[in-house]
Amino acid sequence: MELTSELLFQAGAVIASLSGAWALVRSQVNTLKINQEDIKQSIEDLVSKIEDLENDVVVVRNQIEVFKNILSPANLAEQHRRRGYIDRTLKQLEDDILVLQHMHNGKHPPIAVQ
Repeated sequence: MELTSELLFQAGAVIASLSGAWALVRSQVNTLKINQEDIKQSIEDLVSKIEDLENDVVVVRNQIEVFKNILSPANLAEQHRRRGYIDRTLKQLEDDILVLQHMHNGKHPPIAVQ
């Protein structure tokens, strides 16, 4: 087997082609690693936002539960009963005050000292 210039040129071309392909592969791998880090950071940001939203949902559910209890029919009925009692008591006290005011004639005669 003879080493001719043509064979050496072909071997050189193959080696150059392989080294170029290797450089291209290394470049692509580095680009993919950078993209992977960017995607990883984006996913971490999304996970953080999802956790914040889940916490907000829990808070809103608790607030809804509080409002549901406040506005429940049983609670509203109790509030109306108390308001009715307060209204009746207030009306009775106003009537009592009017009776007392009418009993007083507005005069203050002197009282004899004994």
